[in-house]
Amino acid sequence: MNVPSVGVGDLLSGSWELTQRIFENLSFREVARLRAVCKLWADVGAKILEKRRKLHYLTVHPHNIPTTEGKVSINGKSPSSLFEEFFEHIVSKPRYCVGFCNEDWLSRVDVFSREKEKEQITLTQYISSSLPSSCDFALISATGIIGTVEQNYQGHWLESANRLNREMLSFLLNKENRGKRPNKRRRRSNSQEPSENESEMQDMASITDGAAIDVQNPFNSSESSSALTESSNASTKRSTVGYSIEVEARWNPSQRQADAVTLLLIPHHPGVKMKFFHILEDNFVKDCGDVEVNYDNIVISPEEFNKMTSLTPDDDLKALLLFDIGFPEGLTTAVLHSALSRQNQKVAVGGGVIESFDCGGKKNQSKSNFGIAISGPNVMAASVIIPMHVGNPKALEEYMKMLKMCGLPEEQSFAFIFTCCGRGFTWYRRRGNPWFDYNNMESKAFRKVFPNTPVFGFFGGGEIGVSYLPKFNDVDTEVEESPPKKRKKNFFHRFTTVIVLLSFL
Repeated sequence: MNVPSVGVGDLLSGSWELTQRIFENLSFREVARLRAVCKLWADVGAKILEKRRKLHYLTVHPHNIPTTEGKVSINGKSPSSLFEEFFEHIVSKPRYCVGFCNEDWLSRVDVFSREKEKEQITLTQYISSSLPSSCDFALISATGIIGTVEQNYQGHWLESANRLNREMLSFLLNKENRGKRPNKRRRRSNSQEPSENESEMQDMASITDGAAIDVQNPFNSSESSSALTESSNASTKRSTVGYSIEVEARWNPSQRQADAVTLLLIPHHPGVKMKFFHILEDNFVKDCGDVEVNYDNIVISPEEFNKMTSLTPDDDLKALLLFDIGFPEGLTTAVLHSALSRQNQKVAVGGGVIESFDCGGKKNQSKSNFGIAISGPNVMAASVIIPMHVGNPKALEEYMKMLKMCGLPEEQSFAFIFTCCGRGFTWYRRRGNPWFDYNNMESKAFRKVFPNTPVFGFFGGGEIGVSYLPKFNDVDTEVEESPPKKRKKNFFHRFTTVIVLLSFL
């Protein structure tokens, strides 16, 4: 048997096509590690990551809470192992990360640790170390959370795919062995004996096929590889959106310490900007001295709003999320009036009163609110308020259909739900059938109308939002509307639910 003079390491370091084929089946972390090996791999990896636009999300919740599909938490695994598996297998490079958790998760240090220093760390510190340095992120705590589980992370990855993947990474990252003769041990079919080059290609093909199979069907590790291959070759595209869940604390105080966290990772999209910003009360009262400030008379100019949100005058603001930790209502109202005036009232608005927040180590300061301004030509947004009088589950569908009629594309869509801590299970059960399942009522209604759109949010101490329901035509452009009537808007609400629906083109 003739041994080829060119090793696999040399082949990969000089072949763009082969390197690209392998890298396309690797996760973000794996591609990021391999980009440090040589310039070719760095260039190939950058091209591949630039094209990936997939959303990723993870929700960790208590084992004893029913979900919208009657399931329980993810295989009963610990939160730290779930987070690590999640970050290890995401395929897109995160550009923005938004998370919601219940109150104690910002300070607790009993879940995550740094192995080298053997130091216990907070969730924020763990997320910061797990995300690229270019990724903006915020973790917001409230009395309860709403989240969605991605199907790819509900079960164990196939052991065979994991083993093959580890073997390939070990080989590719072993710089000492690069340039040496490849291992003579080859994988054989039953009776056929391929050539050396064909054998190497089959090894790599089996590795990449294994990774693809694993993503397509992660639920049952006992299925045969042939069945999984048929599933991966199916012509119909399966949704990756799993189930959604509402973890309330109000009606079940024992859940306040539960493992309730949800994360949404958003990759870079051309024509999409998400600006994370703070609103500091001191910036508005620093020149007032001892004079009592009348917040109801504060007016924020477009220039001041742009400076606060880091927007340019040319940025087309499509949605604004505001998270209030106890600001004077007049100041938050002034910010929202400025945003709506800037965009001729055409902005989706949502948010609520929260417990606290942490943005990459920049914890909430006293007299500070937090917001996210979403702008760009490739953003489509809508928002709706479900009013206080809606206490019948059947009435929820009407508001979901109002969002549906806006015509936002659902392929790259997600939604935020901000609801009152007084709603939820007890709100709908009080006048309903005691034998009916009123868990996850609003997320159920949303997912019924939007089965391919994940939802995230929280139960808060008050809701912020407006109903903005634009109509989009078949070519994804907004239909011209008559000028909106100018009237005083009420941005703060009680016992309501605010939904903000976003779609990236």
